Amino acid sequence: MKPILVTIGSSDWESLKKSLFTDDANENAAALLCGISDTDTQRRLLVRRILPVPADKYIERLSYHLEVAASFYNEVITKCLDEHLIPVIVHSHPGHREAWYSGSDDHGERRLLPTLAALLPGTVPASLVVTPSAVTGRIFVDDSFISLGGMTVVGIPIVRYRFVRGSHRKEKLDERFDRQLRAFGADGQRTLESLKIAIIGVGGTGSLVAEQLVRAGVRDLQLVDYDEIEESNLSRIFGATKRDVNRRKVDVLAKHLEKIGDVAITKDLRSAIKQSSLMTFRDRDLVFSCVDNDRTRALLNRFAHQYLVPVVDLGTRLDARQGHITAAAGRVSILGYGFACLHCSNHISSERIRSESMPREERIALQKEGYIMGIDEPAPAVVSLNTVIAGLGVTAGLNLFIGLTGGTQPVDQIYDARSGSVFPVSPRHERGCDVCNDVEGVKALGDIQIVSAYD
Repeated sequence: MKPILVTIGSSDWESLKKSLFTDDANENAAALLCGISDTDTQRRLLVRRILPVPADKYIERLSYHLEVAASFYNEVITKCLDEHLIPVIVHSHPGHREAWYSGSDDHGERRLLPTLAALLPGTVPASLVVTPSAVTGRIFVDDSFISLGGMTVVGIPIVRYRFVRGSHRKEKLDERFDRQLRAFGADGQRTLESLKIAIIGVGGTGSLVAEQLVRAGVRDLQLVDYDEIEESNLSRIFGATKRDVNRRKVDVLAKHLEKIGDVAITKDLRSAIKQSSLMTFRDRDLVFSCVDNDRTRALLNRFAHQYLVPVVDLGTRLDARQGHITAAAGRVSILGYGFACLHCSNHISSERIRSESMPREERIALQKEGYIMGIDEPAPAVVSLNTVIAGLGVTAGLNLFIGLTGGTQPVDQIYDARSGSVFPVSPRHERGCDVCNDVEGVKALGDIQIVSAYD
């Protein structure tokens, strides 16, 4: 059976713990209503809503035992059927340090989990036990309990729990990472090496991001780009030479990266606006968006919220006319639930998305008439500015997992090259946003909805 994992936003995790651990030191319970992300290699239960058990729904609640009324589970079943969600039943062991299931837990869940599965066809309900310092989880299949693979709390930092008993032999780390080990230690380096990362767009910014990740020790990269290298790309794409003109960017970059480090590379020649391409990012721990259009950014923004997979969106801007530069800047935004939303922060334009979505012939006609401007015109670009933004982006992304900067970083940063300043932007979340709003938005819906109508 492929591993099953739970993914929850950090604010939801803190809210859940607050309801589970009360001053009376008695056990408490709740239900997590989850969307699902189901790939060939793993299944993720994505927490969309939390339902704490109300006080009047407890039949018994002690420091070592609790019993919940059937009417609460009836409510859970109704909500799951209405919203096409999957339940994860949670209870606390407030007096314990390690998380484990008691004989009483086994007895109760042998009846409860199969009953929920029978009343919610096609689902495999799960359970969690949470202590003040640990968590574990399981499912019940074929009259046996099977441990979940783990749980990820998505926030700053991202915390990953692995539900595996015992210790495993740890391989010796490569000496080339000696200076990094002095910064964030062996555990941090092993975390880097375990990450699965996708890079969307491997041109002037994406190739720089990829090189930094591989040199840092990341071993699993997915490169997404359907373009070929042009003569004008050679000043900015790392690893590209004159001999590579007219070759696929992903092929050239993959060959270059394999010379640098021990890395498994998956190449995707599809456009990232396609649903089939977006679905391949579901098993990633982190995605870097290095694209130059708002339509793709909008879809990756939605994907980040819908699948609880953080996306680091990078962009540069050079305003220049006839050799005179009036502005040079860049932006790094971490997208997803608990982070930023490109729509609410006004980093993307609905009008530009509409223009980019038009058939090319219609768009060219409107450009000639002056109704839209600059959509197909190549933007000015310089490798040094790309390098600054790539470095800021990689630092922000890796900092989510290994505390690279020694503290938290802003989820939205602007770099002004003219003043030499990097300053934070407070993320905005508008009421009623159909992406990031808790109720109307797509938070943790996973496979329940498509992300893109393109395919």
